[in-house]
Amino acid sequence: MIFELSRDNLALAQQEVLSLAKPKTWKLIGNLLICKANFDYSRLAYTNLVLEEIFIDTKIPKINWQKYYKENFCVRSNITAKEKELAPIIWYALKNPKVNMKAQSEFWFYYIEDQIICGKKIYQREEKFQMRRPDLRPGFFPISLKPKLARAIVNLSGVKKGTIWDPFCGTGGILLEASLMGLKAIGSDIDPMMIRAAKKNFEHYECKAKISIADARKEKVNCKAIVCDPPYGRRASTKKEDVETLYKEFLEHVYPFVDTVVLMAPNTIKIKTKYTIAWETEEFVHGSLTRRIIILNKSNQ
Repeated sequence: MIFELSRDNLALAQQEVLSLAKPKTWKLIGNLLICKANFDYSRLAYTNLVLEEIFIDTKIPKINWQKYYKENFCVRSNITAKEKELAPIIWYALKNPKVNMKAQSEFWFYYIEDQIICGKKIYQREEKFQMRRPDLRPGFFPISLKPKLARAIVNLSGVKKGTIWDPFCGTGGILLEASLMGLKAIGSDIDPMMIRAAKKNFEHYECKAKISIADARKEKVNCKAIVCDPPYGRRASTKKEDVETLYKEFLEHVYPFVDTVVLMAPNTIKIKTKYTIAWETEEFVHGSLTRRIIILNKSNQ
């Protein structure tokens, strides 16, 4: 398969696919990730297109285009000027060809470095994340994650079925995305105001989640993975606890019963844990705030 990744955060887009696909081998050419994959592509937040691979070569080889053709076709390319010269190649190779700009068979040609990568589109992201912006939710809090990023970090957990727990759930943005993907969502937060806001949001979007007031350093939940964006300021929800101490105590507490933790944290905070950092990248927020996105696994995984 060929995944055309968003350039908003290429590292995050790549890892989102790899976490779900778990391929033995893969390669990245420009912003195209090529690997074997079998999962629900509609889950993806940072992938624009998914294509069935036709060829990767330095020139266009002889192809049985009829094999990939259904009803009608169109040609797209990352170099728009190439489309007019590419279309006849397919046209003359087909029996009774028909062209339609909204075709059943949409062929993409990418010219990257010295490679030509060709595939047939099988999925295009059309998720309207902006409809779930934090400021449009009835339970609004200014620092809530945007839904596109929230969905991506849920996918970083690699969980395809089962329970996601967010022990710092706030107004529930991460869990909303988990629930919309068909995962079981469990959330907790030490701040009653946040729990009330989260429940309003789930009612508004008609999603299901089990949400309760609890201290992340004491609560135990049977889950496939933790996905969270812990607080990083001296807010009520930290009980005025030192933030690094809060993170350390939380990770010490969950280590015995949770194998995978995906978390976000400002890049100024040191993560002290027995977990192994399996992967990490950074996401610029604003001004001096840049957050790390981290996948933590137990050392024996």
